[in-house]
Amino acid sequence: MLAYLRAKAFSRGFLGGSQVWLAIGAVVWTIRFFQWLTRPETGVVYRDRLGPGQSVIIVHHEPRPTRRQRRRADRSQRRTARHATP
Repeated sequence: MLAYLRAKAFSRGFLGGSQVWLAIGAVVWTIRFFQWLTRPETGVVYRDRLGPGQSVIIVHHEPRPTRRQRRRADRSQRRTARHATP
């Protein structure tokens, strides 16, 4: 709801010149600002001391393809197979 009001306030108040929507936007942006200030801090996931010669390796794996991406790949393979065979 706040996102909707922020968008409306920006379009109708800031860009459109409506003072009522500008006031609504000021209230909504203030609420959002205080939500941002009071957000919880990030938590520690893992903590351990490293001894001499030890290291930490952080690996990022690519995410699995979505269903849409798998379908598109399957269609593309079928098209190329269909056009490749006489």
